[in-house]
Order: sequence, then structure tokens, then C-alpha cells
Amino acid sequence: MNTKLPKRLRKEPLLDALFECRLEVEFPLSNILPGVFFSEFEGDKHIERLSQSEIPEVIRNSDPNFQYVPLVRIRMDSYSFLIGDRSVAAACNLPYKGWNDFKLTIIKMIEVLKKTGLITGIMRYSIKYIDLIQSDDPAEQVGLANLFLKIGSHNLTKESYQVRMDIPVDGFINVVQIISGVKVTLPDKSSLEGVVIDIDTIKNTDGISLEKMEQNIDESLDHIHRISRLTFFDCLAAQTLMKLEPEYE
Repeated sequence: MNTKLPKRLRKEPLLDALFECRLEVEFPLSNILPGVFFSEFEGDKHIERLSQSEIPEVIRNSDPNFQYVPLVRIRMDSYSFLIGDRSVAAACNLPYKGWNDFKLTIIKMIEVLKKTGLITGIMRYSIKYIDLIQSDDPAEQVGLANLFLKIGSHNLTKESYQVRMDIPVDGFINVVQIISGVKVTLPDKSSLEGVVIDIDTIKNTDGISLEKMEQNIDESLDHIHRISRLTFFDCLAAQTLMKLEPEYE
């Protein structure tokens, strides 16, 4: 894995960035936190109930697939907050303002959670980046990722593909998904097509307290962000990285 990372990419491929905490709680957070976030964060805010909130609470509590789903979204200018009964996430609105600004929002979110007194522990935290490398040529899409795939005697040449691998790195789990032939519509109604690289970097923390997490919060966030970036750039073919016009310090 190449450890020399670009400072920035002139052709930014980012579609989405999200930081999530899965929590041990005394009461369902979706009933309380929206009001707290409204008072603690400045700026224009809009709240909406998500479709998952229609799932009966007894099912959400009993089915592991639903225990951490977001139920409420609070939209702000640069960020949105997704709140479930046992989870809270900060999501970046495009255009992405960069890691330093995102990190300050995450730290503020952790501070607000601590002030509520509702959190008994953090089970895990994670950072997820979704990028799209543009191309409408199926054969070209095969070569965009640092990926070599063969099934039986057949080598991947121009076929659509979707792969997932859970990669342990330095105490984290990187859930990497690479999907070709993806078409997305952006908020400005323009559309893009290409290969999506979806990296969810997860740190299991086994119920540590918010106080303990806060002790090294800046270092911990920079660490998980670096692991995610290393993984992303390792997933790119050399010619793909050049296509994105990297800048180095």
C-alpha cells in the first residue's frame, strides 16, 4: 500500500461522506436528540422523519437489521445529522468542505451527545466515503480500480461487476465495495456514470465511554480518516489516480 497520499484531488470524485456512532443508550435517541441538536447547532435547520420510522418499535428493537437505522434527518447548510434509536451520524452535504471542517463537526456532535447524559457507551464508530470514478465505457471501467477478477476460466474484461471484501487494517475493518456501471443523479439534477468505490472503515470499541473517547478524539479521528484514505488510494489503478489530477505537498 502506497503511504504517500495526495494532499487533494483537482477532480474530486466524492459522492458522500458520513461518520456514524453506534451506541448503548438508556432511552431511544430519536425521541430526544432532534430537539437537542436544534438548540446546540447554529444555522438554518430542517427536520424530517425517514421512511424507516414507520417500522414498529418492537420490530426495530428485536431485528438486528433495524436496530441502528436512522429514523430522523436534520438538514443544515453543510451537514446533515441522521438519528436512530441507538445511532447518530454526521453526513456531509456537497460540496465537501474538507476533512478539517468535517472533523470539527464530528467533535461537536460527540460533545453534544456527552452533554445529554443518555449515552452509556459507544459500541463502534465508523467513517464511510463513497466516490465515483467517471466513465461510460464498460471496458474502461474494468481498469479503473486496482482489481483483478477471474471466475472459473473467465477473466473480467468488459462485464459489469460488483465485489465486496472486508479487510482488516491496523485494528480497523475496511468494508470495501466496488461496483461498475453505476448511474447517479446529483442534487443539481446532473447525472454521472462510472465505478463506485464505497469504503466503510469501522472501529469496534466494545462500549467505551464518551469521556474516554474524548481523551484522544482528535488523534482517533485523524487515524480512522487516514486508514480510509490509504484504502481508497490503494483501490485506484495508477492511471485512474493520474486522471483525478492529484496534488502533493
